Amino acid sequence: MTTFSQLKLSAAARPIVDRVLARATTDADRTRIQSALVGAAGADRNKVLSAQEVQAVADAFDSAGTGALTPDRIGLGLEGAHVALKSMSDLGNLDGVSNVFTLQGKSVETRMVKELQDAVGRANGRPMEVNMLIFEFQSDVMQQAITDIARQSPNVTFRVIADSGQASATGGNALPELAKLGLPNIQVKFKKDFPYVWNDTLKRPDYNHGATQGLNHHKGFVTFIDGKPDALLTGSFNWSATADTKNYEDLTIFENKDSSSRRAVEQFGGEFAGYWNNPDAALSPNAFANYKGTKWNDMLVAHGKPATATTNRPDDSFAAYTLPSDSKSLDINGFRVQDEARLGALLGSKAVARTVMQERAKFGRFADVADLMERLPQVASRLTAEELQNIGFGSGQVSINTANLEELDKVGLTKKQATALVAFREKHGDFDSIDDLIKVGVPKATITRLRDSLTAVDVEAFFNSRPAGAPAGGTGYGPDGSRSALAAGADGVIGSTRASVTVAATDLFNRAKAGQEIDVAMYGASPSAPEFVSLIAAAKRGAVVRVVLENNFTAPAAAALKALAAQGYPVEVRIQKAKTMHEKFGVVGNDVFFGSANFSESSSTKHSENRITVKNHEETAAVFKGRFQEIWTKSVPG
Repeated sequence: MTTFSQLKLSAAARPIVDRVLARATTDADRTRIQSALVGAAGADRNKVLSAQEVQAVADAFDSAGTGALTPDRIGLGLEGAHVALKSMSDLGNLDGVSNVFTLQGKSVETRMVKELQDAVGRANGRPMEVNMLIFEFQSDVMQQAITDIARQSPNVTFRVIADSGQASATGGNALPELAKLGLPNIQVKFKKDFPYVWNDTLKRPDYNHGATQGLNHHKGFVTFIDGKPDALLTGSFNWSATADTKNYEDLTIFENKDSSSRRAVEQFGGEFAGYWNNPDAALSPNAFANYKGTKWNDMLVAHGKPATATTNRPDDSFAAYTLPSDSKSLDINGFRVQDEARLGALLGSKAVARTVMQERAKFGRFADVADLMERLPQVASRLTAEELQNIGFGSGQVSINTANLEELDKVGLTKKQATALVAFREKHGDFDSIDDLIKVGVPKATITRLRDSLTAVDVEAFFNSRPAGAPAGGTGYGPDGSRSALAAGADGVIGSTRASVTVAATDLFNRAKAGQEIDVAMYGASPSAPEFVSLIAAAKRGAVVRVVLENNFTAPAAAALKALAAQGYPVEVRIQKAKTMHEKFGVVGNDVFFGSANFSESSSTKHSENRITVKNHEETAAVFKGRFQEIWTKSVPG
């Protein structure tokens, strides 16, 4: 527990501190004000009290009244300070995870564009890549934003893989128009697919959703700046004004401020690169048109009709894409070996770099460039503005569920403790909290000492994939396309299994205990889907299950849940009829999953999908829980 005497006061903060403490009439009141100041310093997870932080506390006490602080005024001041500090912490978004939902008074479409523009600002002229995977793209706002950025910022390259249905300009699809611009920094591909069957009435091929060899059902994009994984935006939100104004949708933003978030950005980037380079998965516009024309004529001829006269379009293929190498960036609050090494190289001295690390160890993370300059002016003066661009100011934490041995060593665990931690994790899966480190021999005193530098949050991206003509689906096109994950099976036993979008959900359901709440909002749900089967099993074990389903296409699933409730199991189901309920998330305790995938066999075996899990993150779980409650109260019993 940090005390006021352990704080480092900035020069600008000191006179404000003196002024607010002078208003206390007793030592006890003085101590209470000091506690508020400790809380202010800790709002950005360090022990340095800045002028901005102490001013927030001073303003809270000023609003309680002028002159000496009476006990009543002290109470009001503390209440105001608590609210102000909570707001400061939320705005700081130290781990870089934020959520936005439609129909809550703000435009998700506009927020998505702002995040894109903010990334361009962060790039500040440096090479930037935006890799997009999207099912539907009919957003005029997003189309204009991409056009403007591509024209004004040649350092930014957009690569887009869309579903095959987006290749036609009909229906307001944006990508054919973007491709026509002929800008070298906008590159478009479409999912290789021919979802047509012969129609005897029309005497020609006819679109049939069931004939698809796999949709590109993703909804999101990832950004890289000068090789550094920058941000990931994904969720249920398709890019259209309709989705923004008439649907229940979600979008989650992961900025590269935390070791867990960084991994999800990297995983999504790797998936995109593998997808882009797979000729049986994604085709350039002309290649797609030629493929579709050939398949169309083959079907005509097979049914005794003459082939349509066509001329193959010229080769418009793009070069193979390799994810950029991150050779410059560093997180000044990070614990990776490269962070300290690159800082030393940047400063021209390993000894000076160690000074930075010692300052951080004693007083906590650096909040930003201004904080670095104030705390270590002799260090900051060595760096140019351009060099400062390569410094990241991360959360100052590492996850015990993802950190490697080197990071655990640098954060302060012994080699024995770190080795035991990793071994336990690899056998039993994720820790639920930092306090669980007691299971691997880490003393309580050590856990307390390192609490500000550790987290149990685990963010992971899961994928499904199926190239055209493939006999079965895989767990992604990327380098981890055949990766495995530790997950709970139907018997609750942790074991290694394929890291598919299905497992991302079933793992959470299979871990659920009797009495634990499970809330699920799902656009598409089939009783035969593995996720649905696991959900039913959790209810039969006594988990308290609530499900909101979209009105269309979910009657069998609703009937199955109602039948379970009729048998006395703790299950409730409601149907959303007023709006399109397009979300696809679940909340189990402090764990959440969300993404593009429905509870369907097609999502499990055929489509290109993603599902993200965020484990042990109270804030994200609370936000999705609140969203579920919002939809639940506006839905009707199934």
